[in-house]
Amino acid sequence: MSITPRKTKTGKTYYFVRVKAGRDPIASKAFDTKREAEAWERDQKHRLETGLPLAPKRSFTLQQLVDEFLASRAGGNPHTVDTDRNGIAALPVSLLRRPLSSIHSGDIRSHLTQQLERKKPSTVAREKTTLSALFTFASEQGLLHQPHPVRTMKRIPELGATAQRAISPKDVPSATRLNEALARIRARRADVADVFEFMALTGIRWGEARALRVDALAEIPFAQLVVTRSHSDRYEEKETKTWRGTRTLPLSPRALEIFRLHSFDKAPDEYLFTNQVGRQLSVGVVNKFPLGFERHSLRHFAASTWLRLGTPIHEVAEYLGDDSRTVLAVYAHILGEGQRRAHAQRLALAETENQAGDTWGTPGANSAAKPAVTLLKAERGN
Repeated sequence: MSITPRKTKTGKTYYFVRVKAGRDPIASKAFDTKREAEAWERDQKHRLETGLPLAPKRSFTLQQLVDEFLASRAGGNPHTVDTDRNGIAALPVSLLRRPLSSIHSGDIRSHLTQQLERKKPSTVAREKTTLSALFTFASEQGLLHQPHPVRTMKRIPELGATAQRAISPKDVPSATRLNEALARIRARRADVADVFEFMALTGIRWGEARALRVDALAEIPFAQLVVTRSHSDRYEEKETKTWRGTRTLPLSPRALEIFRLHSFDKAPDEYLFTNQVGRQLSVGVVNKFPLGFERHSLRHFAASTWLRLGTPIHEVAEYLGDDSRTVLAVYAHILGEGQRRAHAQRLALAETENQAGDTWGTPGANSAAKPAVTLLKAERGN
């Protein structure tokens, strides 16, 4: 090993480090300061003595890392593999062609920020998770010799857990808009409209609706839907995302009516919702009947309706198969709306009682309980 001071064309001094194993050159690198050069030289010496892998050559690109990463994941969960591929597919070619050693947190942050301009925060957050796994893989393989580009990246507010989960009022269709969409679809395919309406009444996901069997109804002590499985298109059927594995939720009269209509004359293990030839319903069929908003918004409609009805958060979370904290984060605007409405109602009631008895609150309240505006007038002698 050796450190040689050199000068650029402009006369600036830099330090060139050359690492050898015997007579064979292993690695080389230039630094602006001698301290940095010595630190890198010590690290390379330590790696040679302990058998740790050295940094890959400058010719080892991000694309090569991606290829190795995807190959290592090939035998895993198909859904996870597809998510990884989709997340990495968004990387620009200019970044993939660069040497791995030149990729830093600023490059990844810039890429994710650009993605946010045309994608939802939740989608970009999944891409960030994939990229984090990619560079963690590089570190485990001894290929990453710079700080982890995702873990050391400056925080992007839009990708925070609360920010990406929260929905705005525009993400939840109004009852009028939903009814209009269902009426339009029912005129073409009543069975598809029934599926959408059932999802809006129960808050179940598309994969869960697709996997429902006739035996999913429990009628004692009252009508409830038992959700145990989910079956996304192109993937194997599996347990739901609910951490308990199974959840039950009460059915409204209309939801029960739809269930009985579609379960009529079917065996307990048959699918509840089927196509016109009796086979399991597929997303290809329902996509022919657009709602005018995302299908997942039906779940938001159900949850928002329950919260507006005063259903406790922990119950809504149980019916959705989510954590209470997730419900708080996702539907914060609904909860805030309810609190503001209740506050306005309390104010209106208090003003009415005040006008009737010139007191604030309940009859018999003392003068100290008068509203602030009344007390102010008294103090000013008005």
